[in-house]
This record gives sequence, C-alpha cells and structure tokens, in this order.
Amino acid sequence: MAYQNNSTAQSASDKAIEKFTEMMINRLEEAKDNDWKRGWIGGQGFQGLPQNLNGRNYSGTNSLFLFIDTAVNKYAAPVYMTFLQKEKEGLRLKKGSQAMPVIYWDMSIKDANGKKITVGDHKNMTKRERDQCEVRPFLRSFRVYNIDQTNMQEVNKEKYDKIIARFQPPKLADTEGMYRNAAIDRMFERQEWLCRIQYDKASEQAYFKPSLDMIVLPLKAQFKISKTPDDIYKDGMEYYSTALHEMAHSTGTPERLDRNVGNRFGDAKYGKEELVAELSAAMVGNTMGFDRRIQNNNVAYVDSWLHALREEPKFIVSVMADVNKVSNMILQKIDELKLALGETPILGIQQEGKSEQTQNTKTSTSTQDQVEEVAKSTVKASIFKLPTGAYVVQASVNGQELDQKPIDNKTAMTYLRMKDGTQMDQMLSDIVKEKYGSDLNLPRVNRNESRGLKI
Repeated sequence: MAYQNNSTAQSASDKAIEKFTEMMINRLEEAKDNDWKRGWIGGQGFQGLPQNLNGRNYSGTNSLFLFIDTAVNKYAAPVYMTFLQKEKEGLRLKKGSQAMPVIYWDMSIKDANGKKITVGDHKNMTKRERDQCEVRPFLRSFRVYNIDQTNMQEVNKEKYDKIIARFQPPKLADTEGMYRNAAIDRMFERQEWLCRIQYDKASEQAYFKPSLDMIVLPLKAQFKISKTPDDIYKDGMEYYSTALHEMAHSTGTPERLDRNVGNRFGDAKYGKEELVAELSAAMVGNTMGFDRRIQNNNVAYVDSWLHALREEPKFIVSVMADVNKVSNMILQKIDELKLALGETPILGIQQEGKSEQTQNTKTSTSTQDQVEEVAKSTVKASIFKLPTGAYVVQASVNGQELDQKPIDNKTAMTYLRMKDGTQMDQMLSDIVKEKYGSDLNLPRVNRNESRGLKI
C-alpha cells in the first residue's frame, strides 16, 4: 500500500517512517555490539500492548516502536499521551522531552465527478456509488509522549502507580524453573494452531516445513542451558519465542497470508521473511513479558537488513505491513486460548483501530480519539507582523500560547487583505492546520465565527 507525499500531514508521516527506520537500525547495531545477547526490543517485556492514556491499545507498527522507545528510554510502562491529553491532565513535560510519532491510515476520496468527499459520506453511499469513487489511502502521523516524560508521578502518584502495576507480568514458572505460558501450552497440547506443531520429541532445530504444513520444535528441556535461576527462567522464554517465530513463518502460506517468502536460504526474499518472523515473535512475546534475542542463524542477515533500511527507509513500511498481519493473527489465537483459560485477553475490546490491512476501509480509532479530544478544546490564532518585517501565526490551546510559526509574506498579505469574514476564517483555519497540525494532533480544523478557532 503506497502513501502520498503531497501535504504537511504526509510530510509528518515521512518523518515518522524515518524515525522508525533509525530506531530499527540502532537496535540492530546495538545487537551486533552486544554479541546478539540482548533482545530485539531491549526491555524486559510487559503484560499487554502499549496503550494510550485512555486505555486503548496501540496496534501494529506503533506497538513495536513504542515498545522500543519505552525500552531504550527505560520508561516504567508503555503508556503514551497526546499534547491535548497532557493539557487535560494538568501535566507538564520534562525539559528536553522528545515526542514519538504514531501513524495511522487515512483516505483521500473523490466521487464520480472528482469532488472530494469525507469518509462518512463514502460509507453512506450505495455500493454502486462507492465503486465509482477514487479512494487513495495515505499515512498520517501525530505525536505522543510517554507518561514518564511528564510530571504525573509527582502530581498524581496514585494514578501513575496504578498504570505501572497494570503492565507488570506475573512470574510463572514450571517445575524446572523455566518460564511457563499456559495459553501457548494449551495450543500445543490440543493442536489449536493453524497447522500441526510437533513439540514432544527431541529435535536439533526448530523449523516450519511447508510441504507438510507442520512446525517442529525441540523439547522445552533442550532450551534449559543456563545455571542461575534467573537465566533458567529466561531459557523458558526463549522456548516460546522460538515457537512464535515458527508460527509466524506458518502464516505465510498461500491459503493464509500468502507472503512471497522465497525458498532459498540467503536470498533477499528469504531474508525479509526472516525479519518479519523475528519482529512478529518479538512483538507478540513482549506483550507476554519477554523479549526475543536474535537467532544465531539470522545473524547473517543483519548486514543485509541494515543495507535495505539505509538505502530505502520505506523498506520498514513493507516489513511492518506483514508484521502487523502476522502478529494480529497470532494474538487473536492466543486471546481465544486465554479466554478459554479464564485469563484476560491481550487485544481486549479497546484495540486502537484495526490491523493495517483493513484500515483502508474505515477511519482509525486513533483519528476518532483526536476528534473527541479536540472537540473539547479551544484553539485561537492570529497573524501579525514582527519588527523585522517577517509575518508569523501564533496559536493557543485553552489559553496556553504555542510557539510562533513563520508564514510567507504572500500568504500573510493575502489573508490580511481579505474582506469576507468567512473566507478569512477558512484561510486562518487552513494556515493553523498546516503550521500546527502535527503539534496539536489535529486531523482537521473547523471554521469558527471569529479570529479564534473553535475546535
């Protein structure tokens, strides 16, 4: 799925992709420097996916990179908030705090006459009318901050402590002291995955065999290679991580997600498939409380992954499109088993939007969140001339002034010479949307009755 690059909003999404690519390159470089002993994400894992302050799960690409951001910065929990949520909570950002981008798919829609229409209007059309529309999906981006980038712990410690406690995974060990996961154990025992999994016989390696549509795993006991209790516990995590990796491969068959995985070790397609499986296993595992170390037999691919990321930053978009589908398929199955065991599901009912393969048909929940938030806020703006002769626009949110943004003289003079109040409001609205949209997390700005912008 391609995305357009013809507006400030899309430019922000390009910057988000560049940020994600940079983060992935850094993780791979750090793994090389640490002799592959550190995990993909670099943390200890959490109980559940990253969440918005309102409790909604972030999905797919956002989930993986918010996990990495949390680990790299040693935040206590992967919980993030928008600029306006911070304002609503009465919080302030710590000095030097840098926002993380969050991306979502939006749509540009034109009807049969070439007129732009909204997603809502498109949804209310007849099938025949929809078939005559031109629909172009594109990426948008807005910015979020981790709760540890604010003073929440100081001003609302009770709420902060409850959030942190929600993400602490319970320590569950088997009789050998290895990590145990009841849902995945049940999946093995009852053969409830998409294909057969052989887990009860010794094997020198783990692999998925497409010709038999079967996964082969070594015995769990074969993963017990450490001496200390803590490391033995983590050996158990490696067992389940390995299973998740092979489960990811098994989703790529033609009758499932139909990925072109390649069939020869070392070629580019096979290498990309290994990256998809690695990241899918890492993301799913991290929601269960454990990180995944890069498999030894995938070390050979690291340089090619780094090369692809550096040469074509949008390579990460292609990879993550597959990772989103794979991880969602695995998490849905695990949730079924967790519910059968009376455990709390991971995805729950508050997942942020759908997986990216379905986001081209409806507005994402992240967009709805923003609309709900800004509907309760008042943004005012004015355009004026500095002593230097340059023109700027300055906006405020609920009375709190934001940084001035420069605008070109032609735009400023066009605005100031307007006579029609409605046209002035519309132009001022467009200018604020262009200059502050990514800062205010606003997918759109409505016209108002005065020089202020009521949103």
